[in-house]
Amino acid sequence: MSPKPLFQNKFLAILDQDGYTYVHEARCDGVIVVLLPYRTDSAELQFLARLEICPAHGPEMERCSITGGLEPNKTVVETAQLELWEEAGYQVELAELIPLGHVRPSKAMDTTAYLFGVDVTGKTQTILPTGDGSRFEVGSSVEWVDYEQGIQINDPLFVTALTRLLKEIKNGNRITRN
Repeated sequence: MSPKPLFQNKFLAILDQDGYTYVHEARCDGVIVVLLPYRTDSAELQFLARLEICPAHGPEMERCSITGGLEPNKTVVETAQLELWEEAGYQVELAELIPLGHVRPSKAMDTTAYLFGVDVTGKTQTILPTGDGSRFEVGSSVEWVDYEQGIQINDPLFVTALTRLLKEIKNGNRITRN
C-alpha cells in the first residue's frame, strides 16, 4: 500500500503508511546533505558550525550543521559542494569531499542525510556565507569550534559527522594538510 498524504505544502508532507504517520521532506524528496568543514589550527582540529535561527527551536541563533536539500538535477556530492559554497563560503573540488556515510535522523521522518567532511586548512573563504537567500537564513553565519564545543552542539547531525570524521582521521584514512 502506498503512503496516503494527510497534509502537504512545498516543504513537507505528513504521510500515513498502514497506520504509521511520518514526515517526508517534499522539497528534496527526503534527501539532505550535511557538511563538516575542518581545519588544523596550531595542531588543533577546529570544525565549522553554522549559526542560524531554527523557528522550530526558538527565536535565538543556534549552532548547527551545514545542511541542504538535494538540488534538482544534481547528485548528492554536487549538492554538498554547492551547500558548502552557499553556507560556508568555501569552494572545493568534488574529490575533496570525504564521504562519512548516511544516517536517518529520526524515526518520525523518512529523511536520509548524507554526511561529508572536508579539509579547508589553508583555503580562503571566498564569499561571506549568506545561505540561499531565504528569510530563514537571513543573518546566518558560521563559526569555528573546537572538539569540546562541537560535541555540545544540540544538532545530532553535527555530532554524528564529527564522530565519524574523527574516526576517519584516527584510522589514517584522511590526513589533514599541513
